[in-house]
Amino acid sequence: MLAVHWTPVNNTKKIIRGGIKKSKKGLFCFPLTGHKSIDRWWLYFFNQCKARQRKKYNGIIFKIIEEDLPAYFGHWIGATNKDKFLKDFKTVKELSTEFRNILLWRMGEILAAEKGLKNQLYSYEKRIELYLELAEKEIEKSNKAFSDKLNDLDFMTYALEDYQIVLNNSIPAKRILKIIPQYDKSGRQIRQKKKKDNKIFRDQIQQL
Repeated sequence: MLAVHWTPVNNTKKIIRGGIKKSKKGLFCFPLTGHKSIDRWWLYFFNQCKARQRKKYNGIIFKIIEEDLPAYFGHWIGATNKDKFLKDFKTVKELSTEFRNILLWRMGEILAAEKGLKNQLYSYEKRIELYLELAEKEIEKSNKAFSDKLNDLDFMTYALEDYQIVLNNSIPAKRILKIIPQYDKSGRQIRQKKKKDNKIFRDQIQQL
């Protein structure tokens, strides 16, 4: 499973040299989905949250391996940095299964609502059981049903937008796969374009 850890731009060089260091509670990251707006959900939240100063961020992409575990995987809502983050997932397979189940039960929840079944069960456990069953049956009808959901931005946002993974260990620099900017272009590219645009503007003014 690939994950992204968002860090202020000023920390990037330090991370490239020394890796991503965990805090007292662990190393915070988000499962990479391939949807830009979802993968950047946390940095948008950071810059909207009054508890933090607005900053520019870079995303550090790496692959989660067994040595990073155990891990917490769940909602941010209801959990804070003061929590212990019980790390229930001991293997990458368990973590990947949980990721899939989160999507399945959200998929099943939508199917249950469409069938008028959503409000007929009051037990949380029974509802989850029903949602997973409905999703699995839908996938049995067509394997494309699940892949379509993976490519559906609205669905993926609904399912994952406030989730987080908290790993048990730091990530060494050699395992960093890629660094992605906060925006589609890096700060350097934006500055170069701005410089080029300014030059074109000055040339146009001189020709008047």
